Amino acid sequence: LLLTSIFLIACSANQASNKISNSELENLASKYGGVYVFNQKFVDEIEKREAERKELRKNTKGKDLGGGLYAVNTKVVDEKFPQILSNGKKYYENSTDYENQTGKKVKIPAEYKEKVINFIGIDNYNKSKPGFDLGYFCIDKDDNIEVIDMTVDYYVTKTDYGLYGDEGMGFSFKKNRYVNISGDNKFILTNGKFERVGKDK
Repeated sequence: LLLTSIFLIACSANQASNKISNSELENLASKYGGVYVFNQKFVDEIEKREAERKELRKNTKGKDLGGGLYAVNTKVVDEKFPQILSNGKKYYENSTDYENQTGKKVKIPAEYKEKVINFIGIDNYNKSKPGFDLGYFCIDKDDNIEVIDMTVDYYVTKTDYGLYGDEGMGFSFKKNRYVNISGDNKFILTNGKFERVGKDK
């Protein structure tokens, strides 16, 4: 009877991941969550170049990856369509891409986060501090990161009720999971200020 009551009362219950209400958190996410573009020109360059690279990979076979049926000669792709911007700097599509290629860790420089926080407003930011995820970026000769775009993510904790776990880890009647509720807005930095230009693709 006790278990039945738990399921009936708490099934699909949500709980906020912070001290503000879910509705206020959802409001912040709908207003400020999404993609923040620091250089739209470079975004366009990268998307055009990656489309070219993808098309070439479809029809390029080789022995660089073992010579199998689906092996792609990445050298041919890199030589014809290098991941280089018009400013001569190599770009990366995300932090994982960079870390896999270089073996180095990367993080968003504080000045880029500060620009976003100033746009959101320090009070709104402190209500529920969102996560920052690095998107496109490039590296200068001194290994300084130039952010091209990044995402701002808001999360809510949802609690599912049931029977979870096993004999080794123990059993529980509930399990928490984080759900990204960020808006799919797109903001572009123009003349030093972010402007909302609609929805991200």
